[in-house]
Amino acid sequence: MSASVPTACVRAYRPRAAEHTVLHRVVRMHLASFLRAAEEGGGVPAFVEREFRQFLTCGVWAKGFARFRCDACHSERLVPFSCKGRAVCPSCGGRRMAERAAHLVDHVLPAVPMRQWVLSLPFRLRYALAWDHARCVEGVR
Repeated sequence: MSASVPTACVRAYRPRAAEHTVLHRVVRMHLASFLRAAEEGGGVPAFVEREFRQFLTCGVWAKGFARFRCDACHSERLVPFSCKGRAVCPSCGGRRMAERAAHLVDHVLPAVPMRQWVLSLPFRLRYALAWDHARCVEGVR
């Protein structure tokens, strides 16, 4: 008995419309003025500007795409390139977070004994330690 190939072995893919989100529109409209204003105050690090500029290309068909073909059912799918960003892009950042969590749960955490400790500090002390690295590591040395 031969195995039949399912007629629809892939789900319908709907690429996200990143260009039409509020975040994309705000970054697109105000990035240049934000960078000019930041330049007056010393500028932003190069990686921050690069992250914003890459976000503007995420999921944009004109910036490139890949074609995938299923060997079983021969259907084809075009997928726009993503920015693979970590900070600004909610889609790419969420994907990275899910992949890292899955890796930790599947490969790292079962292999090592662990104990969780939670240290809670008063809010005023939290803010002071967040901005003063030297004070944070003072007692460690």
